[in-house]
Amino acid sequence: MPAERATVSASLPPAEQTRIVIWKSHYTLTVYKGEAPFKTYRAVFGRGYNDGDKRIMGDRRTPEGEFYICTMNHSKRFYKFMGLSYPGLKHASFGLQNNIISSQEYMTIKKAIDERQQPPWETKLGGAVGIHGRMLPGPAMEPQSSRLNWTDGCIALDNADVDEIYSMIAIGTPVTILP
Repeated sequence: MPAERATVSASLPPAEQTRIVIWKSHYTLTVYKGEAPFKTYRAVFGRGYNDGDKRIMGDRRTPEGEFYICTMNHSKRFYKFMGLSYPGLKHASFGLQNNIISSQEYMTIKKAIDERQQPPWETKLGGAVGIHGRMLPGPAMEPQSSRLNWTDGCIALDNADVDEIYSMIAIGTPVTILP
């Protein structure tokens, strides 16, 4: 059951106490303050949604697992972009075991994760997965399209929701993506 929509309080939580939980099956992104849900937003995902967890570049799946915000910038393609630390160790291990990436690429990903940096996004596992708004220029998300998965693997929200989230989080904010 998705978390109830909470109201935003006047004082926002510090980034180190803030975390994001995304439920793909519920089409939600919830910002938590400590253990309590702070606010829930409607989200859409990659066009490969029904195929499960992300495995390789171009599969259009949204990854599942534990990540953190590793970049925050104003994208030329989308309304704001909060990059995720994909590929993580789980995905890198899968890639190494299945000869998708080399042991050197695995070690580079592991080092980036250990140092809480942006992992390489140019391997055959893919990358540049993040949370963002609509394509630029583009209309706000229409309520009837809130279940239409249109991204190449990212988590997309209405631009106004991205503005709120962008102001509440920082580099390093933990992100959990659940099926």
